Amino acid sequence: MSKVMTMTEAISKFVKSGDLLFISGAQHGEPSAAIHEIVRQKIDHLTVVACLVNTQQLLIGEGLVDKVLTGYMPQDESRSTGLAKSRRIGKRPEIKEYSHFGIAMALLAGQMGIPFMPLKCMIGSDMLKYNDNITSMERPFDGGQIGAVKAITPDIGILHVQRCDAEGTAQKWGTVGVDQEGINASRKIIITTEKIVDADVIRRDPNRTMIPGFRVSAVVEQPWGAHPMHMASCYNGDMFGYMMDLRGEEKYEAYLKDLVYGTANWDEYLKKRAEVKGEEYFKNLEIKNPVKSEPIISGF
Repeated sequence: MSKVMTMTEAISKFVKSGDLLFISGAQHGEPSAAIHEIVRQKIDHLTVVACLVNTQQLLIGEGLVDKVLTGYMPQDESRSTGLAKSRRIGKRPEIKEYSHFGIAMALLAGQMGIPFMPLKCMIGSDMLKYNDNITSMERPFDGGQIGAVKAITPDIGILHVQRCDAEGTAQKWGTVGVDQEGINASRKIIITTEKIVDADVIRRDPNRTMIPGFRVSAVVEQPWGAHPMHMASCYNGDMFGYMMDLRGEEKYEAYLKDLVYGTANWDEYLKKRAEVKGEEYFKNLEIKNPVKSEPIISGF
């Protein structure tokens, strides 16, 4: 059976209430289209693991998230209308904070199938007081103390990439944050991609592959699927414009009404966005003549 399906089908089939959800991206290549669809379907009681994922505030603001595991997110409600709304409706999530390296190691432990990862960071901080997934322990071979972070194994991971084949063998480049660790730690995987390409394209450049297709549950082709974040070699972002569009209760509610609940899918969202921003908006964001890297010289 084909893994290629619509976003509506993929989210409905593989994201369930109560899931531990990994969201890829670090202000780059976020699965924005998938997040809109989760909100549209009102899939709730999620635990979200993410680092610097700006678009997760829609999930939080709509009261769909019980807990956030993160390397960093703004907790000042004047900067996060999503958090402000979650408190207003009585569904502000519990936030468990790690260092960036700490959450990467927690996900790496999940990827490796081990219960925890030893590490040196965080044990000199107050994080141990507030996050019971971080502790210290005696070093087994030479004594003294070492930190330990509990493994994170997401039920479902969503990764947005520049390209993948129909089986889900996915390639991403640019800023990748904890994408490699998080998606490989996930039990089920949805790949959303700017373009589905022939498997031979993937095989010709294997070092960019982040996840092999046999691990992937669903593939969704969705151009501009990371907007308003940037996507390396595809388009620039409009993160600050997006933040201003959500700034304050009135703007936030208008965005949800018009661009999430008022659209059936991401293509309708893009059309409405272009109507508001102007015909040249997306054209001006496109990266012209992208160069991924210097060409390899024959003989080296």
